Amino acid sequence: MKEECVTALVTTALEMDAHPLKILLQLQLASDSSAVLHLPHTLASLTAETLLPSAHTSKWTARINSLLHAKTSDARWAGLCLAHKSSLLSQAMMIECAQGWIGIALPLLAKKEATPVLSAAIHLLGLIFSSATNMHEFQRQVSTPNVLKFTTALISLGESHPDTELRILILATLTRLLPIYPTLHRANQTALSSLCFVFLNGNAFKPPHDNLVNAASELYATLHLTGGKVGAVNLWRKSVDDALSFGWTALSSLRTTFLVDGDFHFSYLNFAPKLRSGRLPQPPPGASEPLTWIPLNLDRLRCTIVVLQKLFLAAAQRPVQVPLGALVKFASALVACHEQDLGSGMPARVHFLPHLTCHIPRLLTSISFQLEQTHISSERLPFLEVVQVLLSDERTLHSTLIANRLAKIVLPLARVVLAREGDTRTTDSEVGQSKKGKKRAREFEGDEILRFSRDVICPTALDDGVLLAAFSVIRLLLRTTSLSPALQSIACRVALSALLSLPQMTPASLSNDPQLHCVLLDMIQRICVEFAVASVEGMSKSFGLIVGACLAGGTLSSELEILLHPRLPPLMRSMPGIEALSLSRAEESQEESDLLQSLKLVSPNTPTVEIPTSSGDPIVEAPAMNSVPREPPAVQIPTIPAPSFRPPTAIQAPAQPSTSSILRTQETPPLTMPRAIETRIEAPMEVEQDNDRNEEMPAIDLDSDSEEE
Repeated sequence: MKEECVTALVTTALEMDAHPLKILLQLQLASDSSAVLHLPHTLASLTAETLLPSAHTSKWTARINSLLHAKTSDARWAGLCLAHKSSLLSQAMMIECAQGWIGIALPLLAKKEATPVLSAAIHLLGLIFSSATNMHEFQRQVSTPNVLKFTTALISLGESHPDTELRILILATLTRLLPIYPTLHRANQTALSSLCFVFLNGNAFKPPHDNLVNAASELYATLHLTGGKVGAVNLWRKSVDDALSFGWTALSSLRTTFLVDGDFHFSYLNFAPKLRSGRLPQPPPGASEPLTWIPLNLDRLRCTIVVLQKLFLAAAQRPVQVPLGALVKFASALVACHEQDLGSGMPARVHFLPHLTCHIPRLLTSISFQLEQTHISSERLPFLEVVQVLLSDERTLHSTLIANRLAKIVLPLARVVLAREGDTRTTDSEVGQSKKGKKRAREFEGDEILRFSRDVICPTALDDGVLLAAFSVIRLLLRTTSLSPALQSIACRVALSALLSLPQMTPASLSNDPQLHCVLLDMIQRICVEFAVASVEGMSKSFGLIVGACLAGGTLSSELEILLHPRLPPLMRSMPGIEALSLSRAEESQEESDLLQSLKLVSPNTPTVEIPTSSGDPIVEAPAMNSVPREPPAVQIPTIPAPSFRPPTAIQAPAQPSTSSILRTQETPPLTMPRAIETRIEAPMEVEQDNDRNEEMPAIDLDSDSEEE
């Protein structure tokens, strides 16, 4: 309703031939709040005829100056808009008031003003500095002293202000002023280039707006004008070359598996030397995660194309040399990169392992140190997998120290599938026990048969992976030429012991995964077969092992072909024969014994047992390493002492008249049982257990049989 009344009053005043400025000053601009409220109507009412020189012109400029000096930002914004409109419609009024308006609007750019106020001030100052270019005196007194201040303020504001529309306005204003004052902006060329690169360097997370990129590209395309009539041509060509180099860098970073064409060399903006033909382009320093590096280079490639477009649309005062060859190659490379080519052009696997050959000793040394410090399966498994990769593909490890160090790490990991301490606790503890303790322990014999809750060797999936990785590393180490003979013998003994122990073990006792038992058994068989076929003697003595592995693995034809026609070349090392392996403690060397104790594969205080021979001389032999499994309890149960075995055991009592008379009086069944007991080294134990009972031995009349004869 109020607006309708104001409109009616204006119409009445115009009908009464009143001056329009007088009506606007009395009604719309009567107060600061009224001026802000009626600003759209005031700007629409102004025309070039209205601002012609009159008695109300001075009052109009005075009212604009009062609004520019107002305390509220909205009133200042209204004053800036009225000044811009008046300067646009009347050049005479702009020339008259420009000095005062510049002094008011220019300091606003350095203050924390609202975005509409800053935008209005930039519009006003840009109009003042770009108008009246034909008036040299105005340029000398007003524009030249203030245009550099205005440019510096715009550069600082464009780099710090977050508003996109204001930044676009700043770049467009600089683009309009730079061709008018090229010599004055020569000192600010570096600052202007940096401002352009803020928006043209790409952004991986939030690419800049298209209008912002276009505005920055237009400003960048006018920077060559600061070089003057002669230097502008060289600066333009340099800008084109820099843009092409920037685009090639981005493209090569995206498609690093493509070979570089030898006809065109380029540099990564002083990051890398020129490439040769057939060389893979190396990414520049700072290439980080692909999740951020790829989007960044895609945005840089987009900015490069826009910059090239603006450079070819820029004005040049003299003829320039266009690098058509470089442009054609760059355009051809961009056209060749389409979505259909990505699947076939990119290789499935980047073969980087051959380049690591010279660094393998250093890597394995570091991994060995980490494995020695780590005791958790989740931390061991990644290192063991890396060791498998480094030792695979028939790579020769020339360092004996590293091979032995790795073997000492993985052998204790592989011994978990061998006979554990619980299996040998009875035999080891019986030696040195008192008679009363043995008698008490005998009352609990056979309890292991009724024990249903057994510990699982590999309770988790990580433990399964560690066990498989350990045997895989052992297999790879046995293929190298750097493993010492003692550790080679121990590794083979561990593999043979595991081959004998696994079939007697249920899959449930090994792991919660029932497939692990079959996979591990097949892997251990492969290890034993590879070691057996290394020499002719080993192949001839391991026929059963090889056939068993073939039947289990399903490769019967290939393995039997090796047995029948051994055309494989010999290994680089001289493999020992099967008879050279120390399969018992009596045959092993002192070095092997020390290694077994250091690796905790055998107890250091293992007692010796006398094994009687047919000649009557006992052979002292220490028991084999704890990794060699004993016979399962199911086989040992028939040898438990029973009442039926007492008569032959009693024959070995101390009071015996003659051996010939004993042999004549015994029947056939008692003769076979003592031999079985003597062979299994259990006859002396029977004697001690019978003596523990403190029972009287039954008298045997040795003359009764002879009398009957």
